[in-house]
Amino acid sequence: MINIILALGLVNHVVTALPSIVSERAPAAKQMGYISVSVATLWTTPSKPRPLVDAPALTNPADIDGWLSSMNVSQFLDLTDNSRTQTQALYGAQVGIISEQDGWYEVEAIGQPTPKDAIGYPGWVPTAQVSLDSSYGKLQSTKPFAAINNVATAPLYRDALMRDKYLEISYDTRLPVIAHIGGLIQVAVPGGGSAYLSAKHATVYGSVSKIPYPTGKDLVKAGKLFLGRPYLWGGASGFAFDCSGLTHTLYDAHGITIGRDADAQAGFTGHGTNVAQSDLQAGDLMYYATNISSSSSIYHVTMYIGNDEMIEAYNAGTPIRITPVRFGDNYWGAQRFLTH
Repeated sequence: MINIILALGLVNHVVTALPSIVSERAPAAKQMGYISVSVATLWTTPSKPRPLVDAPALTNPADIDGWLSSMNVSQFLDLTDNSRTQTQALYGAQVGIISEQDGWYEVEAIGQPTPKDAIGYPGWVPTAQVSLDSSYGKLQSTKPFAAINNVATAPLYRDALMRDKYLEISYDTRLPVIAHIGGLIQVAVPGGGSAYLSAKHATVYGSVSKIPYPTGKDLVKAGKLFLGRPYLWGGASGFAFDCSGLTHTLYDAHGITIGRDADAQAGFTGHGTNVAQSDLQAGDLMYYATNISSSSSIYHVTMYIGNDEMIEAYNAGTPIRITPVRFGDNYWGAQRFLTH
């Protein structure tokens, strides 16, 4: 095992690298960029977005709510069946730019480790959704940050009177703090300038290490913020999640980095501790596989919340829900990532 210490802005301090299953490594990033829309979707290739259906997700600003509300179940399923989307990156998040092609950047989403790349999840985003503002990056690395951590999404305003809404941003979005003004937090934004958040929606931390270590109950409380939100293949925001996007984000918001995909989460050897059915505790992750002898065949992850129930982003057409635990033939096992 190798511990990789990240010094790339507002990313959790220590990431436990994936073991020998890492067989693909994306080319090294040539430049850092910063997401300049509420949520940027990382696509498998530039040709994967559907010309009409996915247009709202490709612009700046991106209309994520409009995109999600316009799709029917078959269109949501098509994202899965044709492997169109990979993951998402939040407003202000750092991405490593690997290459550029016809209005698209090939990027890696820093802080979302995967067997494809232990540093960040690879994919393609429109260049219009990425800022190259290096001054913002300096603020990321030197200023305290405001983290959206008690609502699924929150409004960001251009003005201190909160009359001019700029964007709706997601849970776990982190922005450098410029000042506190009454019940407002003035934050820096990618591309220059500033915007304002209600202090009711965010907590300010001096560094990621200052985020309080969570209890299982903390994770459960956070997970319930997203009940009823849509399932989205590759979803990793408060607007919509896939199964592992939900679990990854819940832990990330509490200062703990785990793998982005379900199999990668279970594959963090030395990081998670195997847990027996009889010993499940709130916050434990439960995995399901086509072959229970192999973590590489894991296809689904849920989070145990207590009382023989779990929270999950199950599939297209099924909103995020709480459901009784399942211990069928495809149950691979559970792991605990909380150490105290």
